[in-house]
Amino acid sequence: MTDEQPQRPAFADMAPLVSRLETWLTTRTAPPSEVRAGSFDRQAFATRVGYWPRGRGSPQVIVGEDVALDLGHPRTASESVVLLTTAVDAVVHGRIRWLGSDLPELPLRSEHAYAQVVILRSRADALPDPFAVEAAQYLTHRLDGYMVRSVPGRLWVRISRAARARGLDFETVGRALVASFTDGFPEIDAVEVVFVTGSVGDVRALGPIAAEARVMAGSHRKLLLAPDGDFECDDLDCDSCQDKPVCDGLREVVIKRRRRRHEGAEVPGP
Repeated sequence: MTDEQPQRPAFADMAPLVSRLETWLTTRTAPPSEVRAGSFDRQAFATRVGYWPRGRGSPQVIVGEDVALDLGHPRTASESVVLLTTAVDAVVHGRIRWLGSDLPELPLRSEHAYAQVVILRSRADALPDPFAVEAAQYLTHRLDGYMVRSVPGRLWVRISRAARARGLDFETVGRALVASFTDGFPEIDAVEVVFVTGSVGDVRALGPIAAEARVMAGSHRKLLLAPDGDFECDDLDCDSCQDKPVCDGLREVVIKRRRRRHEGAEVPGP
């Protein structure tokens, strides 16, 4: 008798969530900083920043006086999400953006609210394993001086003093993510990354997008995407549920989806 494997969730294209993210970014007082990385020399990049393909580096343990920055510490806000789509125009390959200060600009020994959004475009005929995609966003054992502790939906990143002294920045982390996904998943042909180190409010504003993405990916702890495209939950006590704000937001999505489905099914009369 073999151990049961996790059931692979049905694919739900997250292009609408990518669109919502873009709309949200345009409403910020200051536009995000941007690097259009495009293609780059993987070997030179790996040598310069200590990037290891396929997680062959040493385990990162950054504690005590070696800690330069804490991003997404449990004492502050944190969000992480992977948005997977097959829409051709939804992803600008190699684009790296950040809202707020870049890593070298943040004060030494400080804690900051933090969000990381990875946007992936996959071939429609060969979708990647969603569980492997979820794990790849953490860059485990891939980047020197970069340590991640994670729980669902949260990302706690520690940057070492040595990495900070080398000039580790969001362009470097972003390129490491681009390399990690494109090298590790032949189905993925475009990757872009958005980081947020602005206010706690900016990070928390991404919460509804992140929560809906987890439902669509089949990784939310309570909510599930039903075969008919609606959302299901087996918790009967909504008033005391901490996920009620998420459900309230998703309910609007369901209503709009049903309305579009109904209008599409209507046949004009004579």
